[in-house]
Amino acid sequence: MAGSQTPVPVLECSGLFYNIGRKSVLKNVSFSVFPGEALLVRGRNGAGKTTLLKSVLHYGKFSTEFRFRKGPKPKISYLGHELGLYTTLSLEENLEYFRGISGTFRDPIWIETWLKHFRLWTRRMDPVSSFSRGMKQKAALVRALAPISDLYLLDEPLTALDGEGAWAAVSLLESVCSESAMMLVTHDPNFALKVKTRVLDLGENSR
Repeated sequence: MAGSQTPVPVLECSGLFYNIGRKSVLKNVSFSVFPGEALLVRGRNGAGKTTLLKSVLHYGKFSTEFRFRKGPKPKISYLGHELGLYTTLSLEENLEYFRGISGTFRDPIWIETWLKHFRLWTRRMDPVSSFSRGMKQKAALVRALAPISDLYLLDEPLTALDGEGAWAAVSLLESVCSESAMMLVTHDPNFALKVKTRVLDLGENSR
């Protein structure tokens, strides 16, 4: 059809293997992630879900397995089990720090809007060390999604969130994913986003 174009993946992975000592964690993993899409990474404990995200984050260690749409220096934002927050700093100081090092950051209105959705706006001047575990998770989500990136890597992003917090987090993920691409690790079989979603099952890799 005239004017139609085949979508170009933000990331293509082909034939990825990864060993830890003598244990093969990832075996011949191949996938692609497209703009406006969430790739849900699933599998049993030990299947290599977190290892896969960290492999993408440290793509430079792999010579041929990863290919990015925008060349050798893609913008990637990561949220892992370690939340990436400086707990002695306030939330606002954390966000200002990451604004300074990210290069491209969302505007202050975006930050204010989502901090209010997460009921963190009135606590933004408090040290992160004073936050509950769920509050830290919400703060880390804003920290990870505020940089304007080609790809977001999120490892169990709804950890420690109550029903209201999880609902707000899903809304935030949908908003960001509509204009970018995501890889998300989740154990929740009912996890769903109102964006195009595919599943990468690493279950076979743990056998």
